[in-house]
Formats: sequence, C-alpha cells, structure tokens
Amino acid sequence: MKFIHISDLHLGKRVNEFSMLEEQKYILQQVLDTVQNEAADAVLIAGDIYDKPVPPAEAVVMFDEFLTKLSQMKKPVFIISGNHDSAERLSFGSRIMERANIFISPVYDGTIQKHTLKDEWGEVNIFMLPFIKPVNVRQAFPDEEINGYTDAIAAAISKMDVDESKRNIIISHQF
Repeated sequence: MKFIHISDLHLGKRVNEFSMLEEQKYILQQVLDTVQNEAADAVLIAGDIYDKPVPPAEAVVMFDEFLTKLSQMKKPVFIISGNHDSAERLSFGSRIMERANIFISPVYDGTIQKHTLKDEWGEVNIFMLPFIKPVNVRQAFPDEEINGYTDAIAAAISKMDVDESKRNIIISHQF
C-alpha cells in the first residue's frame, strides 16, 4: 500500500508580513500531482494544516479546494490536527466529509479514531491521534499518572485497540 504523508502545511502563514499563499498553492498542486503520478492509495496529513487556530479565509478556501481535488481522485484522506490548529474548527463537517473518504480526527476525548483499509495483503489499521496536551489526557483518564507529554502520549496509546497481527499506522503530531 502506498501512502503520501504530509504535515506542517501552515496554510495562511505570513513571513515578515509577506503572504505565503501563492507558494502554498503551488506546493499543494505538487502534492496533488505526486498523489496522481505515484498512484498513492491514501493521503495522510499529520497536523498543522493552518498556521493559526483561526486561519485567514483564503487559507480555508485553499485547503477546501485541495481536499475537493483529492476527493475527485477517489483517494482516502486522513487528517489530524496539530498544535497550530483548532481541533474543533478543523473537524467541522467531518461526519459529512467521511462520505467523500475524507476522515478528520475529532477533538480528543480519550479515544483514538481508527479506520481500516484493505489490499491484497490484508488490512491496514490507521489510528488518528490529534495533537493532545497532558491536560486533555488527564481529563479522559483521571486515574492515570500523567506528568507531561510523554506520559500523556503513552497513556493515550495504551488505550488503543491494536491488533498486532495486522499492519498498523498511527498518525500523530506531538512534541
């Protein structure tokens, strides 16, 4: 199975008050071309879609166009939020987008979303762990001792339903 993995798009970023949108649009087209030319089976987007939790409208429109083109290619897309994203805003409409094979991780609530793809060698489980802070994991598992990011990630991963007889991938964006 062939995956295209990208992250840290930081759409909407400005450098010294200079908008990077044109350059970002060019890069997203390069990603689309690569997905097509490499006959990728799926696209994994591991966080920091936007540069700010409340991105500029132009960045949202650009990402919408990018996802629309991926959807037209009939490629499943798996997206998690990063530390620059707002998980609540990013996951807006995610249940509707699933119909187009675009899967966006919801706000972390103690569970890690899992999706399964199949090919001639069997199943591949894709686990989607959005960016989480220790406080998020403490709320979900108050009986766990969580003193920092390492403890938080370990606790979150320990609760995953992993079948080690199958291929497993975790999409993550963590410190």
